[in-house]
Amino acid sequence: MPKFLSLFLWLLLSVFLFSCKKVDIKFGDQLLDNDYTQIIKVDSFNADLTTIHLDSFPTSSTGVSLIGGYADPYFGKITTQCFTEMAPPTYIDSFAGTTFDSICLLMVPNRTFYGDSSLPITLNVHRVNQIINGYEEDFNRIFNNRQFTVDPTPLGSKTVYVRPLRRDSIKIRLSDNLGREFLSKLKNPNDKDMRTLDAFVKYFNGIRVSAGSNSQFAFGAKDSLVIRMYYKKPDLFLRSLNFDISMGAKIHHYNQISIDRSGTVLKDLAAKKELNSSLTGNAAYSFYLGGAFAKVRFNSIRDLLKIPNYTKIIRATLVVRPLKGSYSPNFALPPLVRLASTNINNQIGFDLAFFANGSSNPQFGSLEVDYLYGEKTSYAYDVTNYIALIVGDPSFNGNNGLLMLPPSPLMETTFNRLVVGNKVNPLGKIELAIVYAAVK
Repeated sequence: MPKFLSLFLWLLLSVFLFSCKKVDIKFGDQLLDNDYTQIIKVDSFNADLTTIHLDSFPTSSTGVSLIGGYADPYFGKITTQCFTEMAPPTYIDSFAGTTFDSICLLMVPNRTFYGDSSLPITLNVHRVNQIINGYEEDFNRIFNNRQFTVDPTPLGSKTVYVRPLRRDSIKIRLSDNLGREFLSKLKNPNDKDMRTLDAFVKYFNGIRVSAGSNSQFAFGAKDSLVIRMYYKKPDLFLRSLNFDISMGAKIHHYNQISIDRSGTVLKDLAAKKELNSSLTGNAAYSFYLGGAFAKVRFNSIRDLLKIPNYTKIIRATLVVRPLKGSYSPNFALPPLVRLASTNINNQIGFDLAFFANGSSNPQFGSLEVDYLYGEKTSYAYDVTNYIALIVGDPSFNGNNGLLMLPPSPLMETTFNRLVVGNKVNPLGKIELAIVYAAVK
C-alpha cells in the first residue's frame, strides 16, 4: 500500500475515534507544504432555524384520499377532505329486466393515519356540483385551498371505527335514489350519460368524502374509491350482480386541506411568512400538509476562514434532533426527511445527496427513534460538500439554506411532521459538527 494512502486511511480512522480531541497527523508533501497539520472538530458554528409559511400547495395526482381532522398541539386544527372525479366501466347493453338492490361507497385505508384512532369518525359523502379540474393557468394541478360546491344533502353518512393498520374496507351505504337513477339511465337506450367518461363526468361531476366537524382522527385511503351498485338480473335463476364506478383521472382527484393555527406557537406564521425559532419556542416546524417548512441556514459558516492556519474541511455532519415530547405513535415522525437547497424566495431546489458506487443518492437522515427517553432520536446528514461550497463562495447569501421535508409523494400523502429545536433548546438541539484541517 502506498505511504500516502495508508496515512490517509489512518487519518480517517483517527477522526472517527478521537473526534473530540485535536489529533496531530503527519501529511506528505502531496497535501500540504508543511510537515505537520492538525485535525480539529468544532460544533460551535450556528445552525439558524426558521419556519416558512406555505400559502397553498398542490395535492392532486397522488390518488391518495386524506379524510378527517385532528388538533395538533403545534400546527393547529388540520381538516382534510377529498374530492374526486368518478369513471364508469365500459358500457355493455345488458341491463334489460334488471332491478335495483343497493348502492354504496367502498374505500380501503392505506395505513396512513394521525390522531386518536381509538375514537369513531363520521364519514359523509356528497355529490359535487362542478366539474373538478385545475385553473386554466395550471390545469393539471389542483391546490389544497381549491373550492368546489357540493349538494348540501349527503348521498350517505356512516360513523365507523377505522382500523388503518388492518386495511379493512369501509362501506358507506348511499342513497337508493342515486342507485335507481344510475340503473334507469343504463336501461334507457336513449340516455347517453352512462355510456362514455366525458358524458358521465358532465352528468355526475364527482364526490366529496369528508368527516364530521368533531373528528379527532384523520386517515388515508388507497386510490381505490369505488361506488358499487348492486342489482339483480333474471336468468335461469335470479342473479345478483354489481356495477362499479371507479375513481377517475388522478389529476382530477385532490385533497382539500384547511389549517387553523389559532392559539398555537405558529399563530402568526401566515401573516409573517417566516418566523425565527427564537419567536416560536426555540424550535422550527416542518409539515407540508400543515403549510410549514423548517429551514436551516449557516450564516456564520464563512467565519471558518478567520481561524488561524485553517486549511480545508474534512467532514461536516448535521444532526437534527426532534424535540422531546413532540412525537409519539399517534404523532409520528417522518421516516424519511431530505434536505433540499433553497434560496431567499424559499423555493425547493436540489436535494443533498451522497455518492456511492459511482451514483448519486439522496440523503434521508437515517432516522433513529427513542420513544422511551428521546435522547437518541435523531436524523444525521453528511453536509461536507454543501458546507465546503458555501465556505468557498465569497458571494454566499446568508438567506440561502436547506429545507427539511419528506420526499414526494410522502410529502403530499402523509401526516407525519417534525419539530426540531435550535441550539439553545434543551429538549432537542440541532448541531453542525465540522472536522477541519489546520496548519500547526
